[in-house]
Amino acid sequence: MRRVVAVFRTHLWLRRFGAASAVMLIVLSFIFFSYRLLWRGKIFPGISISGIAIGGLSPERANEILSNRSAEFLESPLSLSYDEQRWTIEPSQLSLSYELSLSVRAAYLSGRNEAFFGLPPLLGILEEGKDLPLRYPLDEQVLESSISAVASAVNVPSIPPSLEVLAAPDPQTHSRIKVEAGEAGLQLDVSSLRRTLHERFFTLSQEPVVLRAISLNSSDAAIDPALTTMRAERLLDRTVVLSYAENSHEALRWELTGEEIVHFLSFDGGFDTEKIASYSATLAESIDRQPVNATFAFRDGRVVEFSPEQNGLTINTSGTTDALTRTFSELEMSEEPEMTLSLPVSVTLAQISTSEVNNLGIRELLGRGVTTFHGSIANREHNIALAASRVNGVLIAPGEVFSFNATVGDISAATGYRQAYIIKEGRTILDDGGGVCQVSTTLFRAALEAGLPISERTAHSYRVSYYEQNSKPGFDATVFAPRVDLKILNDTPGHLLIQTETDTAANTLVFEIYGTSDGRVSSIANHRVWDVSPPPPDLYQDDPTLPAGSVKQVDWKAWGAKVKFDYSVSRDGATIYEKTFYSNFRPWQSVFLRGTGSI
Repeated sequence: MRRVVAVFRTHLWLRRFGAASAVMLIVLSFIFFSYRLLWRGKIFPGISISGIAIGGLSPERANEILSNRSAEFLESPLSLSYDEQRWTIEPSQLSLSYELSLSVRAAYLSGRNEAFFGLPPLLGILEEGKDLPLRYPLDEQVLESSISAVASAVNVPSIPPSLEVLAAPDPQTHSRIKVEAGEAGLQLDVSSLRRTLHERFFTLSQEPVVLRAISLNSSDAAIDPALTTMRAERLLDRTVVLSYAENSHEALRWELTGEEIVHFLSFDGGFDTEKIASYSATLAESIDRQPVNATFAFRDGRVVEFSPEQNGLTINTSGTTDALTRTFSELEMSEEPEMTLSLPVSVTLAQISTSEVNNLGIRELLGRGVTTFHGSIANREHNIALAASRVNGVLIAPGEVFSFNATVGDISAATGYRQAYIIKEGRTILDDGGGVCQVSTTLFRAALEAGLPISERTAHSYRVSYYEQNSKPGFDATVFAPRVDLKILNDTPGHLLIQTETDTAANTLVFEIYGTSDGRVSSIANHRVWDVSPPPPDLYQDDPTLPAGSVKQVDWKAWGAKVKFDYSVSRDGATIYEKTFYSNFRPWQSVFLRGTGSI
């Protein structure tokens, strides 16, 4: 019976609670809809846009207020400052505008979006208020450009510590090393500026913007100049030899001098691995290459296309960085004045080698000759290129004597040559083919390096400056058909191929002789210059074909001298050919033509 009474009482209580809740819901709904009815057509109190109170206003009135405030803001530039520097940003330049209607509509709908369940948000608006954003599209790219322009004016780059090698010891310190501490820099706080500008756009505030800059401490600012100077002085007279083997016959090498090594020092007692890594990358740019297959085309007794195989090379840059760092550290601690570093270079073989593309025994480079012709006139450059092309691709059979004159053929205007200065009958005159002797001289040097017997060679009458631009005097060969020729004997076991390359931009002519090496080695010794004599006085000659008062130089002075050198070719330690070449250069005078004709 008691249990029944308890159940009955509980049921009665629930009915009463349900009735009370229903009454409460009805009351709250009445209040909510009454409040909405009270502010019908107006924005609820407590609502603002970008801090501008518009609660209780009609959307039209709110739009009017915001329109006036935004128009005032858009017409006034924003002021920015840092120390004594001033800038302005014009809102119009940013294509800044405000979407007032959308912002006001969002404010009007706040608290009205839901029916009964919009009561809690509405109560929150009544209690704490609600501030809505003012929507403003702008050109972000122009804004970033404006910020960048301000940053470039504010930013001051930090200057790292520096080391300089002086040409002569400092009188006070007696050292050739000068170490200077770094300087701190400044960097505009771009993120802060960007946030502040958007805050101004959002709030329509014209309050000046005071810029903030971040201090950039110089790396290694706390250095010990005395320690760095001592380390640099220790390395200044040291050398690191870098090398790598490109093929089985020759290893390429060069030196890093002490003056270069000291610039890899870091100011914390070690070495700057970033600088070393950068240097390793530059080595890769110079060394790395893809493999190239050999090519060979033979037609009508002449090689029309030829290039030897070229193996690919790749340097391990990270390994080079580690090896250089280690070598520099060992050099600093060692008493040795020099250390050698073999660079980690890997070789990728070409798929087709020179020996596989022909059956004439042309397998490798035997000799190379190079001359330069800086200062040549255009006609002379033309003649050099033309004559070199007549020799390019020529084959010399085993036992054959090569004749320069016979190979080049007729040298005249009829065969494409132009007038340039030549030596003829004791004078320097303009004639067809001036510059051809540059070609014979370059071939002569290639034949010497290849170790070939020179059957016939004649020196010039006087010293020609072109042939001494990259050589000692006496390594020249003149030609003048039909009497003066350059002749070379092929006494090797295979054919010889002559390849030429003329670079008129760099004023360089290169001759290469390819064939089969029989182990011979050539050498030049006992080069001597004597009986050096000055040129005669300048000579002036009257010329009625030139206007009176005019002067034209037709010959140029050169010092006289006698020159000799010994040429020797050996194989397996035994001499197989030797010859001494002599040159007797006459002193040469400048000749000027003095006009005596009518003006």
